[in-house]
Amino acid sequence: MIDFGHETVQTCDGTSRREFLQIGSAGYLGLTLPGLFAAQRGLADKEKDNEMSVIILFLWGGAPHQDTFDMKPDAPAEIRGQFKPIRTNIPGTHICEHLPMLARMADKYTIIRSATHDQTIHAQAAHYTLTGNKLGPGREGPNMGAVVNKFMPQRNALPSALHIGPRMYDTAGNGPIGQDGGFLGNASAPFRVLNALDPVEKLAALTPPTNITGDRLNLRQELYKKVDTFQRKIESGDTRIHDSSYEKAFTLVTSPQAKRAFDLTKEPTAVRERYGMTQFGQGCLMARRLVEAGVRFVQVNWRAHPINDDVDRMGFDNHGDNFNRCKRQLPELDRSASALIEDVIQRGLDKKTLILVTGEFGRTPVNGAAGRDHWPFVYSYLITGAGIPGGRVIGASDEFAKYPAVQPVSPEDTYMSVAKILNMDVSGRLREARILRDSPGIPDLYS
Repeated sequence: MIDFGHETVQTCDGTSRREFLQIGSAGYLGLTLPGLFAAQRGLADKEKDNEMSVIILFLWGGAPHQDTFDMKPDAPAEIRGQFKPIRTNIPGTHICEHLPMLARMADKYTIIRSATHDQTIHAQAAHYTLTGNKLGPGREGPNMGAVVNKFMPQRNALPSALHIGPRMYDTAGNGPIGQDGGFLGNASAPFRVLNALDPVEKLAALTPPTNITGDRLNLRQELYKKVDTFQRKIESGDTRIHDSSYEKAFTLVTSPQAKRAFDLTKEPTAVRERYGMTQFGQGCLMARRLVEAGVRFVQVNWRAHPINDDVDRMGFDNHGDNFNRCKRQLPELDRSASALIEDVIQRGLDKKTLILVTGEFGRTPVNGAAGRDHWPFVYSYLITGAGIPGGRVIGASDEFAKYPAVQPVSPEDTYMSVAKILNMDVSGRLREARILRDSPGIPDLYS
């Protein structure tokens, strides 16, 4: 078994030598990273690297589109809600008054106002959004990060795909789905950092046990090399892959340069505060550091649960008291998302970094509890970077924010555009693996 952070994966590696080496590496690396890297390297294809990376900020719970990016000030009160629209720096484009930082940089991103699907339950809707496919009987789809791990080569010692933030769940037996390897297997599952606020020395997956000193680490690496040299004389050539994967794992755990990408204390205090000293805000900062260091895919999760009585831990599932909750939620989102967009641009990463800010669906008109219920038939999200022109709105909802009026955008469309930006083989391998269905992508994305 591979204990990867808090995930457990069954290996397919049956030889006694490899079992011995996995046990040995687990003993001083704290997890069987060599097995994971070997599996991912064996699965990845040698495709041309276009240097693109993707950051997804996933707003678990479903943020209300009417109270964020698709204001309806002339609609009836139960639709428009309590918040006022404010001008952005693009004439004619307005967003919520509680998103002033994003309003001042609307020229840097595109708003999609016609996202749509038909999955009304959190877990199924999240699965659709994060995998590009509806959940089928006995067939959980792979998270996009898992697809990146399987089909794209690893750039360096850092994992190709990571999730930052808590593992999302809804109700017992109804999630989590769409967060792991799915039918690709959990050898492809993204690396996970549960809390970006934790100091790097407390990230178990990056830190050897405290009783293992540097000298003992080096001695055990030398032992590994001696055993491996002997065994390679009598085994097949795939040992070279295992050896390279072991070296990558050892480098990730022991190299200051590799671990530096996770160490937020290397950032100036002003930068950290600009993102917000919250788990989500610091996760956004870590995401920027990781793509800058060569990671291809990072998903930052907003919260663990769609709804929670603790206002500092609640997702966007505001069935009651929506507006008071949003007064706490939206400023945090505004600060963190705007900081990430601004930082990526200032550091010259915007041409090779796509940023997607989305939840699993939108919300209904205001209910009797001053909340909004699930509504997947139209919702909004932000997309920026990767050379996408900013300052635009693609699509529109109808006057009551219930359905797309023009240019509907499905999860398949969004997934197709992201996969193409990453230079993945959308017409061959992804379609053959039944990961990606035919789709034109997001309409007019580069117009």
